[in-house]
Amino acid sequence: MITVAGFNTALDKLVDVDVLRAGAVQRISAVRLSFGGKGLHVAQTIASLGEEVRLVGLVDAASGPKIAELMRERGVDFHGIEIPGAIRTCLAIRERDGRMTELLEPGPEIDAATRERMLAAFRDLALESDLAVMSGSVPPGFADATYANLVRELQGAGVRCLVDASGAALRLAIEARPFLVKPNRDEAAMLFGKTVGDIDAAAATLRALLKRGVPLPVVSLGADGVVAAHGNDMLHANVMLENVVSAVGSGDCLLAGLAVSLVRGDSLATMLRLGAACGAANAGAGLGHAQCADVEALLPRVRTAAIETAASTANPPSTPPQEPHP
Repeated sequence: MITVAGFNTALDKLVDVDVLRAGAVQRISAVRLSFGGKGLHVAQTIASLGEEVRLVGLVDAASGPKIAELMRERGVDFHGIEIPGAIRTCLAIRERDGRMTELLEPGPEIDAATRERMLAAFRDLALESDLAVMSGSVPPGFADATYANLVRELQGAGVRCLVDASGAALRLAIEARPFLVKPNRDEAAMLFGKTVGDIDAAAATLRALLKRGVPLPVVSLGADGVVAAHGNDMLHANVMLENVVSAVGSGDCLLAGLAVSLVRGDSLATMLRLGAACGAANAGAGLGHAQCADVEALLPRVRTAAIETAASTANPPSTPPQEPHP
């Protein structure tokens, strides 16, 4: 069982324009509405891959029943925490050449009682799980150390934690040494103050995270794939797509694939292949989650390669992924 924290649920709006021009009045050619937030993307992909998953997410009176029904249809055990206001809206603007601009609202201010209900629900479910996934931002009212505190508590109880966050939430979570962290190249650059422009720079980020005590650091690189390290292994995986519909949510689908592979006890190479296939499956379909059939079709096309041996000074992992069963 995998439990996912999707504390900042969103109404996602994707609009198509010819070319985005700042300061100009422009007409939208198409609009698509869906429910999102990183946690929803992660949980739906995990369920699509056939693993049991529970999701704790924020809802309002209007969205709650609709999200619950959607999650039920997609095999996610959803635990919605209702707020009196409205959940945030996130706008993605897609230009004709495929370039995407995202405008993300911070989310509603959450009062202390609601915060505690949400944290208690996630904590209770996570303590019964094999993995706990904390993905995305937290709404205003939550402390920057929210994920860090949960990591310390849950890993102290033997539950491995995966964190995908940014800014102060990511920095503080790393200090708590979760089993896996997955910044993208921009988040990694902000974390260490260095541009992550190529595989060598991504490898340097992995070594830095290993030295900070993260057993399995992962850096997602968009169209350039994904890199990960574990112990003395450091790998790069990528899959080429002929057509990208929308990459929004692809990093979340990647994380979902990693989580599923960890639960199954796969090797690092198998884990990266599944994660890369999930991210690519989403980009090719633009759904915000990966569908199993698309993932299986892409898996044979994923290429993995060793990029170098991790530094010998890195802390060895305490709970390595297992090799695949024969």
